[in-house]
Amino acid sequence: MHTLNEYMGKTPLVKIKNFFGNKYGNVYVKLEEFNPAGSIKSRVANQMIISAECRNLISKNTHLLEATGGNTGMGLATMAAIRGYKLTLVIPDNFSKEKIETLKQYGANVILSDHTTGVGSHIRLAHELLKENPEYYHLDQFNNIANPEAHYLGTGVEILEQLNRNIHIFVAGIGSGGTIGGVSKRLKEYDSKIRIYGVQPEGCDYMNNLTIPHQIEAISVGVESPFFDKRILSGMISVKYEDVLELIHTLAKTQGIFVGLSSGANILAALKLSLNYTNSVNIVTVAPDSGKSYMEKLK
Repeated sequence: MHTLNEYMGKTPLVKIKNFFGNKYGNVYVKLEEFNPAGSIKSRVANQMIISAECRNLISKNTHLLEATGGNTGMGLATMAAIRGYKLTLVIPDNFSKEKIETLKQYGANVILSDHTTGVGSHIRLAHELLKENPEYYHLDQFNNIANPEAHYLGTGVEILEQLNRNIHIFVAGIGSGGTIGGVSKRLKEYDSKIRIYGVQPEGCDYMNNLTIPHQIEAISVGVESPFFDKRILSGMISVKYEDVLELIHTLAKTQGIFVGLSSGANILAALKLSLNYTNSVNIVTVAPDSGKSYMEKLK
């Protein structure tokens, strides 16, 4: 008998129709909603728990703690339920209500931070809780090397295999930095000429550590990632929230692909970037989750 976490990864990589025309760069999207728990963060959750177990840092009596914008929480809630751990998640109070209620259904204890105190409110509150409750084990996706490892060992390898190593550009938003850090490391080990681009909401400036409040969950969260060197980036692509929403609706209606907010940002950035290249160039991005968890925001 197989357990749910054994079905992690091997998600489909699909070529989407380029709305700008066939003469521009090819855009491929890795649909991570097909992971258990429905997002790319399931890979990270699984890797963080397994890594902690292998190093004897946690036992079945351990109470896990994490600050998350939702998807890591969903992955952790699922994996904690499977493996028998208590879990507390700290989430900004402006995140989708559907996600928060679903997390509770998996048995997670959810504590909401006040998003009006600034970007990263959930991270600050998690650190306060850790001081008050030393029995918690902080998985700490923003500093846990198991985060990029999940993508170095999994996502990056899969992308190379699925495109027969014919990839020229990888594009992704930067939240914890695990996806872009792990995938870029794997890709550049294969070919140092592969270009890496980050994605950010309009008004943010990742290269200069400027983050402003915005509506695209899970990227530009106000934390500088320790998982990769900014100097590997060929550039940052900025996207408008309204344009992301429009793309999400258009993709669903014309190509049958319904993605979430950070996914829409990634795909829009990849499409914008494609205008600079011919169709001999393959651009890959990831769709971290589907739009089903954002129905209120996507109306």
